[in-house]
Amino acid sequence: MHDIKAIRDNPQAFDAALKRRGLAPLSPSLLAIDEKRRAAILASEQAQARRNAASKEIGEAKKVRDETRAGALMEEVAKLKTTLPQLEAAAKLADEELAKQLAAIPNLPLDEVPDGLDEHGNVQRHVFGAPRNYAFMPKPHDDLGSALGCMDFETAAKLSGARFVVLKKGLARLERAIGQFMLDLHTNEHGYAEINPPLLVRNEVMFGTGQLPKFEDDQFWAIKGELLAASGESLKTERLGLIPTAEVSLTNLVREQIVDEKQLPMRLTALTPCFRAEAGAAGRDTRGMIRQHQFTKVELVS
Repeated sequence: MHDIKAIRDNPQAFDAALKRRGLAPLSPSLLAIDEKRRAAILASEQAQARRNAASKEIGEAKKVRDETRAGALMEEVAKLKTTLPQLEAAAKLADEELAKQLAAIPNLPLDEVPDGLDEHGNVQRHVFGAPRNYAFMPKPHDDLGSALGCMDFETAAKLSGARFVVLKKGLARLERAIGQFMLDLHTNEHGYAEINPPLLVRNEVMFGTGQLPKFEDDQFWAIKGELLAASGESLKTERLGLIPTAEVSLTNLVREQIVDEKQLPMRLTALTPCFRAEAGAAGRDTRGMIRQHQFTKVELVS
């Protein structure tokens, strides 16, 4: 998330970087919210300080038996106790509004990144290897899988809709074997610790790895209303997200923690199903097992 202080210090540079991404200037609106937030925080802090000071003055007034002043101070403290929650709520609301706006802004491009309207503006910097040349016309993977009776898209569509597949026989075994091989390789030879993480996670976990707020429409959500009634949890946590990658769960294992340097590097791996709505995939290549709503993947996080 962007640092409002950096925007405050150089709003022109911030807007110029946004322009390179094709976005309109945002510093005026952000700084207006920030000014409102700072004013609300200051008002809350001043009221809190005055309440503390007035409470102390009450004791001093009573020591000298100045009941008139003590009564006036007690009345002032009572009023402050009433207004303080309102001031604190206003400060919190302004803080949340600023955080919401900042979280929705994409990263700023580095100076060396070329400008461009789309992928046609990309600049090729390095090339690794050489394209393969075949003496025959290669068949698409889904044609091969269907012909071998190992990929069944028709039955998957009956079960779950588009962009699912039923893997069968040797291909199902191959997928399982590759996953196990990758886990064994990285845990036995490369020092990774295997983790079996939850597949359903809270909103703040999705936010922690950047799925929220930008990719909210690309997530699958599980509503747990009846479970909430039984557990007494807040309605603010009424949904859990199906992970789009095990990176979400693995990275958040140390969220809001200070990790001792002696524990580093932490190398984690997991083999999990992954779930992606792929709402932004319209018009792209979605044939076969490309851009599936559900797939299995070995994740490595270091």
